Amino acid sequence: MLIKVVQGGIIMEELKKVLLAGIGLTSMTLEKADAFVKELVEKGRLTVDEGKELQSELKRRSEDEVKEFLTDLDRKTKPIQYATKEDVSRLEGKIDALLKKSNILN
Repeated sequence: MLIKVVQGGIIMEELKKVLLAGIGLTSMTLEKADAFVKELVEKGRLTVDEGKELQSELKRRSEDEVKEFLTDLDRKTKPIQYATKEDVSRLEGKIDALLKKSNILN
């Protein structure tokens, strides 16, 4: 049981790392998209207004997708009750007390 509790904490930390990496990737993608749009404007393939509109649309869609992903993730993980560090410390204290008690009785 204790192993599952600790692993649950590890899983949450790994999930946070994945989320942060995804957000970083989204940011990089938007930067590349902005650079591409600027290039199209410089080459005359888009007007400045069209470029601004396209950049706004790409940013909005990206933000919407991130919000949708986080909402879905929250919905799926909400029922899961992960142990906090305090929970683990409390359980460790109880285990230590039981071990001391069992040594006295033996």
